Amino acid sequence: MRDPYEVLGIPRTASDAEIKKAYRRLARKHHPDVNPGDTSAQKRFQEIAGAWEILRDPKRRERFDRTGETGDAPPGPPPWSGTGPFGSRPTAGPGGATYQWSGDFRDLFSDLFAVGGAGSGGLEADDDAAATLTIPFRDGVLGGTVSFRAQIARRCSRCKGTGRPGRSACPTCHGSGSTLENEKLSVRIPAGVDTGSKIRVPGKGRTEHGDLYLSLTVEPHPYFRRDGDDIAADVPVTVAEAYLGAEIDVPTIHGLVRARIPAGTAGGQRFRLKGKGISSPRTATPGDHYYRAVLVLPELQTEEGKRLAREMGRLYEKDPRASLPRGL
Repeated sequence: MRDPYEVLGIPRTASDAEIKKAYRRLARKHHPDVNPGDTSAQKRFQEIAGAWEILRDPKRRERFDRTGETGDAPPGPPPWSGTGPFGSRPTAGPGGATYQWSGDFRDLFSDLFAVGGAGSGGLEADDDAAATLTIPFRDGVLGGTVSFRAQIARRCSRCKGTGRPGRSACPTCHGSGSTLENEKLSVRIPAGVDTGSKIRVPGKGRTEHGDLYLSLTVEPHPYFRRDGDDIAADVPVTVAEAYLGAEIDVPTIHGLVRARIPAGTAGGQRFRLKGKGISSPRTATPGDHYYRAVLVLPELQTEEGKRLAREMGRLYEKDPRASLPRGL
């Protein structure tokens, strides 16, 4: 493993606070959630986490300072698989690998992206900023470019973020150490992001050296329902189509797909279109589209229709409600 001080870009005399600050800054920058599909960022994140594991532990740090040895523990968290949070370690189980938090990773990762920003109620002494962004459902699942205006709390250039260039409060930021700047930005949204995903906008933080981290909210769709990388929706079918079987057009996020429902399809029966869901931003593997058949009766009632309905009623061999309970 590389020198952990070199990995975090800090001197050997760095304090615990300086180590944590350097780690959080680099971890945010290279976190897989803000670099979907970037394997080099994932490896870099593991290296950063490994350096943090050594330097946050006084005994391991002292051992490295004295001998240059990093110890036998694995450097950082397991490779990113999309099935467990970073900072967790795999343990064997009947259903495969599961993840449990080690040390104070839970607290650290819970506020990993809690950087300074408008409306945050406070600012950290780093170069990064945070903001929220709501995007349409289409851009969340298929990707796209979104333009918006953001209010970013930038470090005051007059007092350098101290709030007091002299003995009195800074007249520019009124002692807060930051000023709100309204800026128009355009960001590329990777396909497959969901509410809670993060996007890094380089160079748009509190200073020119910092980044802006956007926390995304994806608007719901009036028809499509999202479940991870899968899509679910209802498709109306006629009684004749359900009874006889038919080919129908099924709406998906990728467009209409011609699909066949078998004869005897029951109301509420679900079918799958493999690979017609959302492409995972981490693995690029597409999810599936599930559609549920919803029986629709004809609106027009005629004597002939009533006769046909009575004829169909005679085809039931048993009471369809026979298995229902009679009460509590």
